[in-house]
Amino acid sequence: MTTSFASRAQLMLQLSRLLLLTLIASITAWTLWFPPTAIENPVTIWLFQTLPLACFLPGIFRGKPRTHIWLCFFVLVYFCSGVSQATSPYYGTIGLIQSLLTMALFSSAMMYVRWNGKSRKEEG
Repeated sequence: MTTSFASRAQLMLQLSRLLLLTLIASITAWTLWFPPTAIENPVTIWLFQTLPLACFLPGIFRGKPRTHIWLCFFVLVYFCSGVSQATSPYYGTIGLIQSLLTMALFSSAMMYVRWNGKSRKEEG
C-alpha cells in the first residue's frame, strides 16, 4: 500500500504546525513554572524565546516550503538550548522535552519540503 507524496506532505505539514505550536506552548509553560531570577523580567525572556518562533507561524500555516526550510535552520538554536538544559540537574526533563520537540519539528518540516517537492514533480 503506497501513499502519494501529496498526502505524505499534507501529513508532515499538519505535524509541523502542531509541533511548532507545541514548542511555543512548552517554552511558555517553562517560563511560567520556572520563572527566572528576581532581577530578570520573565515577560522579556518569554518574548525573546517565543517571538522568533511566532514569526514562522504565518508561513508554516500557509504551507510555504521556503518558510519550512528556514525553520529547519532556526530550530537548531532551540535544539542546542534544549541539549544544554538537559545536562542541568534542575532543568533536565524540560531540556529533554525541548530537544525532542525540536528534533521532531526539524524532521517533519524537512520531510514536508521533500515530499511537497516530489508531489509537485508528479503533477507537472
